[in-house]
Amino acid sequence: MKHLLVLLSAACATAQKAPPAASISSYAGTGCVELAVIRPVPLDTARASVPARYKLVYGQDGLAQMSFAIYRCDSFAIDGAPAPGGIVGENSLRVEPPDGSPGRHAYLLHHVTTVKPLSEALRAVSDVFEPALEASFEVGPRTPGAVNTARGSIRSATFEAMWIGDPVKEPADAPVERNSKGVTFWLDRAAGQIKLDYSSQILPRSNGTIIVRSGGTDSTATGAFLRFEPSVVITR
Repeated sequence: MKHLLVLLSAACATAQKAPPAASISSYAGTGCVELAVIRPVPLDTARASVPARYKLVYGQDGLAQMSFAIYRCDSFAIDGAPAPGGIVGENSLRVEPPDGSPGRHAYLLHHVTTVKPLSEALRAVSDVFEPALEASFEVGPRTPGAVNTARGSIRSATFEAMWIGDPVKEPADAPVERNSKGVTFWLDRAAGQIKLDYSSQILPRSNGTIIVRSGGTDSTATGAFLRFEPSVVITR
């Protein structure tokens, strides 16, 4: 009996130290590089992927707008605790802001990362967040004003995409854009609505020709190629 009480006490102590499920409230990255591009998609395809209460944002062609973004950071922080660097891929559909707030808003379809502690923390929030099975991101020399190339890919159990930025032109040196309003992601789940609010310090950005390949479809568009330091606040 005494031995059992000791085991129970140890188990309780361990349980008290463990963080509660879905406790993540923020994460951030430093030394990041991103490739992002918007691909038009048919309205019926987009509508089937987003809950009816979200209003889709249409492009000039009258089609819905699907975003594909991949970025790599030298290091991350999760609720202020240090985490290793790695790659994040995001796939979303542009929507009007449900709360009427300014900036770009999108309904999050897939979020995939090689950063294991980030993946584990977010996985407790929703199964939209997945660990990467494979990922890569390569960027040529980042010389201000020079022509550059960048390539990235990521794959999870339910999502895969590849990005080719060629050519992209590195921007000239310029002041850092601090506290820039980034995209706001929305996501529904049984327990309610989830919001991922990006803000960033953005170094001078450039646009380039970016090819994105996902779901067996290739698209070529002018997309953003930038260096930034993102901070993400999660509310639910």
